[in-house]
Amino acid sequence: MFSSISLEIAVLALAVAGLAAVIAEIVLKDPRMLSEIVTDVAAMARPQRRGGAVSSASNSNFRKAA
Repeated sequence: MFSSISLEIAVLALAVAGLAAVIAEIVLKDPRMLSEIVTDVAAMARPQRRGGAVSSASNSNFRKAA
């Protein structure tokens, strides 16, 4: 049976492995993206807006707003 410390270590190892997989995928797809993420975190956190795709939900046409 696992003790609580063993379970915590297993969960931590799984989390670190997941983070390593995400970083490896970023490096393999676009190595420059990793430096952009590290240097400008605030810009990476802001969603990119598309001009025509943004619609107001306050109009009366609910089908279009959704």
